[in-house]
Amino acid sequence: MTALLFLKLNVDMGHVRGGWSGHVGLVITGRSRQQLHALGLACIEAICPHTFGTRPCDEQRAEALDSPHISLTRAFYVQEYQIAGFMSELEASIRGMGALTVGFGALRTFANERRDREFVAVEVAAGRDSVQAVLERVDHVMERFGKPRFFADARFHASIVRLDTQDASPRSVQRAAGILGAQMDEEILRLPAARIDTLECVFGDRCFHISLNQ
Repeated sequence: MTALLFLKLNVDMGHVRGGWSGHVGLVITGRSRQQLHALGLACIEAICPHTFGTRPCDEQRAEALDSPHISLTRAFYVQEYQIAGFMSELEASIRGMGALTVGFGALRTFANERRDREFVAVEVAAGRDSVQAVLERVDHVMERFGKPRFFADARFHASIVRLDTQDASPRSVQRAAGILGAQMDEEILRLPAARIDTLECVFGDRCFHISLNQ
């Protein structure tokens, strides 16, 4: 059986009009997490001169993400009373699924739906079918709760850098990532495959973990 773990985060965020912002993704942990965080730090050092000129990159404008994950939902909101039912449905939906192994390929840039943030990410190059299988079950639960399905042309990826596009235009971020990509792609391909055995669901200040079967 899957194991459900609930964690209380230290911050109160995502509370909107009596509901909570939600997000579901596959968590990258252990050595793979450390390696992707280190890659994110290297990206910031290389990207910032091309996006912000001579100005320094502070935490408001560029951040190396220390908890990379592969998103499986778009932004959505749930009411407080819906959370328990959503988690119960999700846990039942993925019951019997095993841990995944994914490999990363090229560096890419992605924007959020509000277009106020850009992300530098490593794209999933191996194990896409396994991620797609989990996504299909997540999408099924999302539909049952009247929430949007994930993008039809999903390009699975793990974001490693967040940039505020109020200071840096998306075009400058893409240009900088293109310059960086030639330097980093080989390093990304040398990363060992990541084993993923946890599905993470965040609702505002609460984080639930569902363990995939061994």
